[in-house]
Amino acid sequence: MRTRLVLPVVASLICLLGCGGKDSTKPTTATSMNVTLVDGPTSAYKSIFLNIQSVEISKDGSSWINLGMVGGAPIDLLTLTGGISQSLAHGVTLDPGTYGQMRLILGATGNSVVLADGTTHALTVPSGAQTGIKLIGPFMVQAGTTADIWIDFDAAHSIQVVGAGMSGKYMLRPTCFAYEKAVTGSITGTLTDQADGAPLAGVPVYAETLDGAGNPSIVRSTMTSATGTYNLDLLPVGGTYFVVSMPVTGKFYGPMASDGFSLTTAVPTFTFSTAFTATAAVGTLNGTVTPLATASQSDSVNLLATFATTPGGASHTFILARDMAVVDTTETFTFGSLPAGTYSLVGNRITTATDGSTSLVTLLPVPAIVTAGATTNAVLAF
Repeated sequence: MRTRLVLPVVASLICLLGCGGKDSTKPTTATSMNVTLVDGPTSAYKSIFLNIQSVEISKDGSSWINLGMVGGAPIDLLTLTGGISQSLAHGVTLDPGTYGQMRLILGATGNSVVLADGTTHALTVPSGAQTGIKLIGPFMVQAGTTADIWIDFDAAHSIQVVGAGMSGKYMLRPTCFAYEKAVTGSITGTLTDQADGAPLAGVPVYAETLDGAGNPSIVRSTMTSATGTYNLDLLPVGGTYFVVSMPVTGKFYGPMASDGFSLTTAVPTFTFSTAFTATAAVGTLNGTVTPLATASQSDSVNLLATFATTPGGASHTFILARDMAVVDTTETFTFGSLPAGTYSLVGNRITTATDGSTSLVTLLPVPAIVTAGATTNAVLAF
């Protein structure tokens, strides 16, 4: 049974930009693999283009097998939502066995981000053209079968803004997951307004898991359709998932979460629909990070809250939103307007070494109380 692939250090969920190796030719036995790319939706950017040249796989991280040359025009990751996907390799013959790594090789140019204001900026991808965006397995390929691997590229939380005070760059710090589709399930449903039953459209929805200590992590994200429906697919069976959302649609709604849904091969799908209550008690939450991240570092901040899930009533802590810190003469993050209440902030700092390896520092939660009509400023110190 395949579980979620965690990249490159367990808590970070970040793709590695790893060390390269020599190429090798494809084997010829009758076992094959498909590789498909999808992304989670976001309103933070209009487009994120990656110039993917090829996809490769390796058993040992040294000899690489080319699964396919992609080429063509750069791929806009933000079009790969709502059931739309991009095939990177199809029916490629492989020897049976366990493959430890996969990587996406990018072109040196053609990688860019289009901001909400329509301006386009080059996207710097450290080592993307040389050693690739690396996914850590294992990828199991059984004799006489086709391994159907799907890569979920969370582009919205993969871009670090490095302002004019440093190098004036937009850096790609890839956040992505890989799944074998045959052993995944889904949770679907509809989100509505408690007062009038109106559908809540364009709302972020997360599928989250809790570790043994109750710490949450986001496995999949999506946004509701115009009719308020959502589909959290590619959830590996064998896990227990909570559906979490805090809608903002012009109105502000308090956060809600489902009870845990345990997906199995026998029961791989569930439905969770719920209604949210709007509130006029809204404040603002912003913050700074110290010390300033270096050019080899990237910082992200999770906004969390503890509340009872429905309908079971058990209390858990969930991630409500994420933000990549903006590095300039200072380093800042913002969650904007939020329903008044008690939250906590968790900072994550990834440092990438010259050999492509990474290390992660995660801060202890910092409390943040949001008061109606006021601005709360928090400081995260690494």
